[in-house]
Amino acid sequence: MKSIAFFIIFLLSTSIFAKNNFNEFFNPNGWEEVYTKDGITVYSQKSKHSSIVGFKAEAVLVAPLENILATLRDVEGTINWAPNITEKSTIKEFSDLKAITYTNNDLPWPAADRDMVQMNELRLDEENKYLVVDTYSIKDDVYPFAEDTVRANVTFGTLQFRRKGAHSSVLMTLLVDPKGSLPIWLVNMLQKRLPYQFLIALEKEAVKSKVPLRAGIKKLLDKLDSLE
Repeated sequence: MKSIAFFIIFLLSTSIFAKNNFNEFFNPNGWEEVYTKDGITVYSQKSKHSSIVGFKAEAVLVAPLENILATLRDVEGTINWAPNITEKSTIKEFSDLKAITYTNNDLPWPAADRDMVQMNELRLDEENKYLVVDTYSIKDDVYPFAEDTVRANVTFGTLQFRRKGAHSSVLMTLLVDPKGSLPIWLVNMLQKRLPYQFLIALEKEAVKSKVPLRAGIKKLLDKLDSLE
């Protein structure tokens, strides 16, 4: 069975489900290692507010940081490489650094497919010297539900990046509630594969990416470099 894929970004007349506040959902010292594969280490931790398990992954991706960021910002191009995504589109674009997207994810029969409407924003964490992509679901009364699809909730999601020589260090944290009738034990079992699958696919795509880096992202990356 395939795991649930995710990712990225509306405001119109919407209200936010939850903004990214790590301490609201996780204990910083509560992570337990699940597995290490191909240089990617995945950790898990039960959320403070539910039986859903969150996951964290650490890796060094063999691709320049410019390529990684350009690949992630190419919303419509995501369908070409991200696992199990059948539709990815921009609902509203605020800037090079901020947008709202719609994602539809394929799940095998008899489970219904999952879709998501998410807010995403790239920011600079000057204290910790990371570029951070925040992503979380927002309530949307305008964008329609797809037929035979359940709307999942990305409760918390971050991708933290910094340079590692010519490569890119990444720290990924994710808490997703797929909603619907899937049993919690199955959700937790399937989702532990997601960080590995996503990062491997991102690395493979970014290595060959020819997508130009947007000016706003380059400006933020230059600020990160100035902190080193």
